[in-house]
Amino acid sequence: MKIRTKLMLSMSILIAFILLCLFFVTHVQFYIVRDLAYAEQKAAFEALRDEFEQYYTDHKASWRGVQDYPFANSRHFAEIALFENGNEMYRKGRLSPEIMRDEAFSLILHANDRKIGRLFVMNERQYKTYEFKAMWYGIFPSITRVALLFTCIAALVTISLLSWRLTAPIRKIIQGIDAIKMGKPHPALPVHRKDEFGAISRALHEMNESLEKMERSRKQLLSDVAHELKTPLMIIQGELELAQDTGLALPPEKLSSLHDEVLRLSRLVHDVLHLSRLEAGGMTLRPASENIVAILEGLIEKAQFLAEEKHIRISMHPSKETIAVPVEKHRILQALYNIVINAIHYTERGGQVQIRVEQVYQPDRRMDYVRITIEDNGVGIPEEDLPHIFNRFYRADHSRTRSNGGTGLGLAIAQQNILLHQGWIEVQSKAGKGTAFAVFLPAASGDFVGSGRGL
Repeated sequence: MKIRTKLMLSMSILIAFILLCLFFVTHVQFYIVRDLAYAEQKAAFEALRDEFEQYYTDHKASWRGVQDYPFANSRHFAEIALFENGNEMYRKGRLSPEIMRDEAFSLILHANDRKIGRLFVMNERQYKTYEFKAMWYGIFPSITRVALLFTCIAALVTISLLSWRLTAPIRKIIQGIDAIKMGKPHPALPVHRKDEFGAISRALHEMNESLEKMERSRKQLLSDVAHELKTPLMIIQGELELAQDTGLALPPEKLSSLHDEVLRLSRLVHDVLHLSRLEAGGMTLRPASENIVAILEGLIEKAQFLAEEKHIRISMHPSKETIAVPVEKHRILQALYNIVINAIHYTERGGQVQIRVEQVYQPDRRMDYVRITIEDNGVGIPEEDLPHIFNRFYRADHSRTRSNGGTGLGLAIAQQNILLHQGWIEVQSKAGKGTAFAVFLPAASGDFVGSGRGL
């Protein structure tokens, strides 16, 4: 059912309800006025009743001749009717007996503690009220028909204009949704409205921007993956075609080079798949309480040979020997390893990488965290590159090539692993001075139950 139809139906119901209320109020008002008139002139009513009772007594318990008797208090009343056992004994006025029984004020007559009849009376005020009620009831059907006709016409015009105005933003929103479905970049939505339509439009606008961002990210990922795959594939293809054309066997150094390219391709595919699963939330975490100091000691041993090639000194400074964190060991190890290797790559020969571990309280989160700071004195990261270092395939050193660097996914994987553990990473860097990565992980509660060495 359309909004316009609902509005017209609602208006019709409202009109009918108002008319019924008016009818009911008029009906009730008559009886209220009738009873109030009795309360205001109670003495006259009781005096008339006393006269009729006295007449009955004086005429030896009989109403004979009552119709011709001049009751003194009857002058105060426009309508009087006396009934005994359903028979009319006295009548003054023009209304029918049926109307008097239904509409007039009733007085019960007694003599010697016995009911001798019922008197129905109307004074001038009550009679005028009854006349108004009768007139109203007489013209009510005609008024209702005319009112309904004119009201329906007015309501139809009003609702048509109102519904058109009310549904205008809805039509714009529908057009905007159609534009989003067709992939248009900037759909026209009434985002500047201050009502609920504006809130819906802003939500749709934000959703569309998010979809556009995801689509750009998807296209960029495809482009980056294609670019990263292109070079090793071209190298492998070129060497194999050369060997095929010449008919000569590939020398050992060529085979070793091709093997390195295949390994690079395999590592790239593995990292892309792993990062995709992390970002899609497809990883299930199985944390256990581990000694992060022991994990870092094992990591340093593994990375030591890379540092020794560049004469870089790696040192660790834990606040205590055992610091427990609830982590899945191999995932947190992968994240920290990627950050440490990144620090070694960007530190010049003879430099140093320092690792500090301490437990800190975060007031904004109201809980303890373990902060792992990995700081180098390398080339640093330019300020304009800092917001992008966790992006896929992003390299702060744009001159760094595949031959002297990784896949460009290490920091992105590290960040996703940290986020998976309900932690986060902060970065501070100054070009030419060095970089400090601070990894925050929730501290373990209770006694530490951990493993030995990290690797």
